Amino acid sequence: MIRTLADLHIHDLAHAGGKGARLGAMVGAGLPVPAGFVVLTDAYRLFVETHGLHAAIHALRATASLERMDALTGAAHALQQRFLAAELPAALRSVIVQAYEALGAGPVAVRSSATAEDLPDASFAGQHDSYLYIDGPDALCDAVLRCWASLWNPRAVAYRCQQDLHLDDVALAVVVQRMVPAERAGVLFTAHPINHCRDQMLLSASWGLGEAVVSGEVSPDQWVVEGRSGAILETHVALKEVMTVRAASGTTTHPMPEELRAVPALSAQEVAQVVELGRRAAAFFGSPQDVEWAWAEGQAYLVQSRPITSLFPLPEPLPEPHDGLRLYLCLTLHAQQMCQPLTPSGIEWWRALVASITTATTGKAQPAMPWFKVGAGRIFVDTTALLRTAEAWQQLGTALADKDAITSVALMELQQRIGPAIINQGPGLQMGLPMLSLGMRLAWRALLAALGPDQERKRVVAETDQALEELECAAAQLSGVTARIDFIEHVLARQGAMVWLVPVAVIIPALMAEQELKRRVEQWFGDLELFRPIQRALPYNPTTEMGLELWRLAQRFKAEGLEPHGDHPAIKRFLLRYGHRALWEIDPGMARWDEQPDYILSVLRRYMDQTDARDQVQQFHAHEKAARAAADALVARVAQQQGRRAAWFVRQLLRIYRQLGGVREQPKFDGSRMIALARRILQQVGAELVARGQLAEVNDVFFLSFAELRAAERQPAANDLRQQVAAAQRAYQQEQQRRAVPRWMTSNGECIFGVSSSNVEGQLSGIPVSAGTYTGQVRIVHDPTSTTLAPGEILVCRGTDPAWTPLFLSAGALIMETGGAVSHGSVVAREYGLPAVAGVAGATTRLHDGQWVRVNGATGHVELLEHKAA
Repeated sequence: MIRTLADLHIHDLAHAGGKGARLGAMVGAGLPVPAGFVVLTDAYRLFVETHGLHAAIHALRATASLERMDALTGAAHALQQRFLAAELPAALRSVIVQAYEALGAGPVAVRSSATAEDLPDASFAGQHDSYLYIDGPDALCDAVLRCWASLWNPRAVAYRCQQDLHLDDVALAVVVQRMVPAERAGVLFTAHPINHCRDQMLLSASWGLGEAVVSGEVSPDQWVVEGRSGAILETHVALKEVMTVRAASGTTTHPMPEELRAVPALSAQEVAQVVELGRRAAAFFGSPQDVEWAWAEGQAYLVQSRPITSLFPLPEPLPEPHDGLRLYLCLTLHAQQMCQPLTPSGIEWWRALVASITTATTGKAQPAMPWFKVGAGRIFVDTTALLRTAEAWQQLGTALADKDAITSVALMELQQRIGPAIINQGPGLQMGLPMLSLGMRLAWRALLAALGPDQERKRVVAETDQALEELECAAAQLSGVTARIDFIEHVLARQGAMVWLVPVAVIIPALMAEQELKRRVEQWFGDLELFRPIQRALPYNPTTEMGLELWRLAQRFKAEGLEPHGDHPAIKRFLLRYGHRALWEIDPGMARWDEQPDYILSVLRRYMDQTDARDQVQQFHAHEKAARAAADALVARVAQQQGRRAAWFVRQLLRIYRQLGGVREQPKFDGSRMIALARRILQQVGAELVARGQLAEVNDVFFLSFAELRAAERQPAANDLRQQVAAAQRAYQQEQQRRAVPRWMTSNGECIFGVSSSNVEGQLSGIPVSAGTYTGQVRIVHDPTSTTLAPGEILVCRGTDPAWTPLFLSAGALIMETGGAVSHGSVVAREYGLPAVAGVAGATTRLHDGQWVRVNGATGHVELLEHKAA
């Protein structure tokens, strides 16, 4: 029932709980830990058995739901009272008192240590109770009982539900340690918890016991220390108001003595000693640590060490030690405005697609891609080789700006801080003959598109349709797991690369025409007012056409008095054309609309219920007509002021822009068709593995890597994949809870989520992406499939992909945290005539549902209104 800390090891988690096992391991590693013992989980289980508490625990499990917090709280409180009303069995009390006396009696610290505590992915910090300066056998036994009861406090139960831990799978040990009479205490993070940098430590300290620091009652002194050298990078001496001190029973908070308030709690030498102990703890555990320490009797003691669970994982593969500092761009966030993690199948698809693009540009059949990184289920690319000159930073920043302006500005800020560590510090990107050859072929297609935009647009669409038809036929002939995976990885991905590259070449003339038109209009007329109407309602955009088709369907069902259902021929035709689309459709692990049409049916019903007078199809055509008229007016103004030759040139640019601008969404549209085909092939693999008994469900296949799938076919008897699937699903679900994803990340772990900027009071600022002003009420949307947007509400979100398009027909305006002029939401907003602002940092948290704001899509400002404007 009892073991001393010196007798415990890191593998004793089940008996000593997380805190107890880790403290025992630290004692074994020679770290200065106060002496103590642990009341093991066997004692807890004996107590539960003795008092018949199993039934109450099972009853709590039945009511424990984050959706029913009132019921959870009531049941948890009731169970706690059952614990507190019971008494320790006499034999158990006796062994606890004996261990206490062997420790020397006197004041002790009594801390909870749960079996689900201090794990790499769930720290439980502060969820269970701890008590300081407990003195005497009776007080100790009472503290043990209260620690056990704290396992069932509502916040701990809710946390376990959030972490998807079974309530009856946990037990609680209790750590009892000799109380260190701390003169000073605090916390050391061996990796910086704010910027996630692995080679910076953050040390906090104050006078007295550490509880005031941990609980946040005092503003502590703070040091940022370089991890390897120990050099102090930053020092902040706080005005410390209170301190935790010993009381007659336990602890209390006293005002800080005046002479200590502005005095640093640690000297530089003492900072170095604490940092060295933290470095040793991190090295021993093999991961960054959150260390609680106390200074007494002329030395530092470690009273707790847990993994820092909030750090964003380092993208892998990790660089070699001699590679120097690297800079990674989050590709899924920048290119797709996607904060969600990818399933393992999504990562495999993108690895295969990028490998095919790399083969096309390098000529290498199996290219090494150390720059392709995966972290927390997101894809990063190592941009370091692109940034070996100062000019390259500017060029990359310009290239990134249209997609997400904040990413671009953040890069410029990074150049000021870390540019010297990257510029001229290693080899740059080498352009070989295969890349030049591919570039020439794509340049030829771009030239053809500029000369004949309508013909080249039709040609690209026809080529893709034919390629997909041939791939469908080839896929139908496949059999076996390995053959299907090989087809996805080598054939489908190779064709997918061309589906992305060729339309991009065709789009380039439109992008160049747009930039040249903007430059000339601003040069000739002082601003872009004459050009902005021309940007609206670009034809040939498959995403826009999809939204308009949905509106037509809704009006048809409404006129005929019919309820939409998946078997209706009109909906089947719609899904035949657009059923490959999905929320987060770049991931083959996501269900497509033709599999789960509920979202489309709900959108149709929403459109049918709208009572406003706007007909979206007519409105789009009105914008289209207005754009043509604006183009004619612009040509006339140019002819009048700049002459006929300039007017002729502007007309050609307008023709290219209007004919090809809408094709910007074509690669994503056709790419999602490829991904949908990959999904169907993987489902065939899943069905085969289910038939063999290796998987429980067909769609479990999306939580396995291609290597795992190939191994399953080679050794079917030895490969029951269900445990691997369960582990991958748990990791995926945990990553779905992550709200902050860095735009940039360095190889030492520093995360850059946004930029250093300030907003004018009463106003949020971003990037203007679709002109116009609109006043309305905010609706925050995280998932378009579970949110109803009332007509005229302002859609506020992190970012959008094509699955969000149906919401645009109800929205009055758009505000996005990410994105730029050419991101999906911006393009669709312009084509539907919605005022839109992108790159508004923290919009989904700084605004709230129902709040009145005025969106100015021409200036990029969101004005916060006290009430509805007159």
